[in-house]
Amino acid sequence: MSTATRNGNSLVMFGGKNSTDLYANDLYQITQTPETISWKILEQNNPPPGTLYGQAVITNNNNNMYLLGGSTNASSTQMSALQSYQYSFESNTWTASPNNSLVMTNTTPFPYNRKLHTATFDNQNNIYIYGGTFNNSIAFNDFFYMDSTTQEYTSLPTTGIPHYGHTASLLSNGKLVIIGGVVQDPAGYKTLMKMDTVFVFDTKAFTWENVTVTGLVRPSSRTSHSAVVTSDDRVIIFGGDNGYVPRQKYFLNAVAILDTKTWTWIVPSVSGIPPFRRSSASAGLLNGNYLTVSFGASRNLFFNDINVYDITRNKWLQSFAPEDNYGFQLTGGAIAGITVACIVLLVIILVLTRTFQRWIRWIARGLHSSIWKPRSGEPIWAETTRIILQVILFLIFSAFLVFVLLQAINSPNITQTIEKPVTSVQVPDVRFCFDGFPPYDSTDNRTPGVTCMTDIGNPCTGYVRPLNMSIFQPTFADSFGSVDCFLFRSPTDFILTSTLGQNNGSRLLFNFWGDQTIEHGSIHVSIYPKTMNPNTVIYNILDGPATLLMSISDWINNEIRDIQATNVFDIQPYSYSSLSYNLVDHIHLQSVGWNYIGISPISNSTPEVVSNFRQEAPNPKYPTNHADLGFIAIFPEAFVDTIKREVKVFTLVNALGFVGGILGLLITIQTWLFGFRPRSPWGVVHRWSMGDMKRSLLSGLQSKFRITESGVPLVHPVHNRHDQNDFMGCDYETEAQRIHRVEERVQMLELLFKAYYVDDEIFRSLNDANQAGEVNHTRDARVGGSHSVKDSGQFPPFSFLQASPRAQNMIDDDIPLVHIQHPDAHPHQLNTPVQKNDL
Repeated sequence: MSTATRNGNSLVMFGGKNSTDLYANDLYQITQTPETISWKILEQNNPPPGTLYGQAVITNNNNNMYLLGGSTNASSTQMSALQSYQYSFESNTWTASPNNSLVMTNTTPFPYNRKLHTATFDNQNNIYIYGGTFNNSIAFNDFFYMDSTTQEYTSLPTTGIPHYGHTASLLSNGKLVIIGGVVQDPAGYKTLMKMDTVFVFDTKAFTWENVTVTGLVRPSSRTSHSAVVTSDDRVIIFGGDNGYVPRQKYFLNAVAILDTKTWTWIVPSVSGIPPFRRSSASAGLLNGNYLTVSFGASRNLFFNDINVYDITRNKWLQSFAPEDNYGFQLTGGAIAGITVACIVLLVIILVLTRTFQRWIRWIARGLHSSIWKPRSGEPIWAETTRIILQVILFLIFSAFLVFVLLQAINSPNITQTIEKPVTSVQVPDVRFCFDGFPPYDSTDNRTPGVTCMTDIGNPCTGYVRPLNMSIFQPTFADSFGSVDCFLFRSPTDFILTSTLGQNNGSRLLFNFWGDQTIEHGSIHVSIYPKTMNPNTVIYNILDGPATLLMSISDWINNEIRDIQATNVFDIQPYSYSSLSYNLVDHIHLQSVGWNYIGISPISNSTPEVVSNFRQEAPNPKYPTNHADLGFIAIFPEAFVDTIKREVKVFTLVNALGFVGGILGLLITIQTWLFGFRPRSPWGVVHRWSMGDMKRSLLSGLQSKFRITESGVPLVHPVHNRHDQNDFMGCDYETEAQRIHRVEERVQMLELLFKAYYVDDEIFRSLNDANQAGEVNHTRDARVGGSHSVKDSGQFPPFSFLQASPRAQNMIDDDIPLVHIQHPDAHPHQLNTPVQKNDL
């Protein structure tokens, strides 16, 4: 495109080519503001023809722009005078130069029309025109300047070397620097100009100079690149290509800087995201600091992006928003403040330690008693080894826990496909675009159109509507000609069914209609889920479900560039085609912390359509037997409801299983090495309670378990003679007192075991069985008259108390945890339940 800088903050661009037009005549302007870049199309009156590889310059007052040279559809094959047009920004009008129709001869002192030349404005109403080529076959070595006030051309001294595809940059000292491009030797052989030499023309002395350029790293030789001049006379070049034939051409996107004070090349390492490789880009220096690059091409790929290089920061920008500066340097005041804060914090810690030293000691004792628990008779080294192993196992467990947490946090997502067989499915929206078929009157059979019916003959053409191409017209790279589009959009109750009966059938059958005499044309088919059809938004189609698609602008941009690739198919006329589809409800996980848990994940649902397409070769005899252009059948791939659910591979919930397994394994290892240690029936709440909570726990124990002079089992010795600290009074206790003490201790031990350690259900069941046996025995004794029944209701029975001592104990002599073994206890009545928590 022909590009010039206006007002120091705008680029004005004209012409060029795109994927559909070889010669375009659009006029654009992009303007940089402190926050962003704005874009607009400039109005044109009497515009010039589409121009490719022309040059544009803007006058000092920024009111006029000159378009010089370039290839047009009319001039691409015919030598003519240099074409010149002037555009007024005030009236938005183009004015052609009267010299455009000048007949050229060998003696005419006027430049020929050309492309790939340079035109440079010197801020004194002079425009310098150097080099160029005609149709890449003739290279020019002439040099002119045009007085923009009189539009007269003056021939200047030349280098004698034909040159095109270069850049010309005017320095503040009036010197014109020619960089790169293609040069032609006397034998007509064309090569890229080496980057270690530049041509410099002094516009004041009208003399040429070949300047040798040095540098540790020199940029690659190139042509069709871009160049700008900074305020300190540095020339910055970008992009370009190697000038080869298209099959062997490669493109560049590097930045190189020529310091014209030292004539040294600098190739900086630029941060940020660089533009795509390209040549023939539009570039300019905006606001004195930003190299702005737009458009350009790379083989058949045409760009319409905008890229900004910040010269000061040596970075390609993504936005003009200021970056947060995370670097910092401590000042003397900050260091003094941190020092004072540390001293104050130390004093606070010391004061708190002194104030709460009693609590600190209590916590320390609690931790010590919880960890250090050597068993009686066990050497110290055994307990020390156990503690060390516990620490090692704890570290192993902690490392595994961290690993599991990191695994859950960094868990990848996978997609599960769930299919449920159904008898009917919805149909998608289908867009048909005729490319290259001219429109006729609506009553003419040659006008493009689409008809529809199902495989059982039900009509559905009523769901096909034409789209208004004046609102938006898709672009196709083949560009056969006129484009007309139609949209098939049925109501949601129009479904396809897998079974025969009163239904719509199982397939949609479409026929295409148009002018059969057209030699070149194509039909482009696109399918969409009903709620993801951007055409309903563009063409304001309000019936049916609303469209959920958010980025309509991206879709439009892809349509203009013809790079849609999903669910888009091209149909050649006179062919049969088939298209199967599968409507999918794709559930995506949201990027929220809750989804790391693994319970009831938060997700978004996006309708999608997956399609498969098959087309037979065009049949040249098709028009003989058919009045239409072709046929396509659209049907479900399978009658299923498909859900693609995105899930995380690892979550915290399924990580609990791994954690529990490793914890059990580590506990098993410790038990295997150091034996089993019974766990306390008290938990953390009981053990670490304080104040009223602790007092209520101890008070409950004291009230439920009456403590007498017999002592507490497992805490106090059974008799004083077993107490190493008591050597007095060992011979003054009678036998009855000692038995009484043992009974009290056994009773307390049973109650504690019943309350905290064992479930007494089996003991109560044994008691019930024993009492049932006593009842049966009593009944038999009454009937038979041979047994006494007076002992059947008490424990111990009277006969047991009167009997002589036995030589050996019987299994059913005593039933612990059920009967109170005390001579003064009340007898336990038959069928009277004993409370499990009777404390």
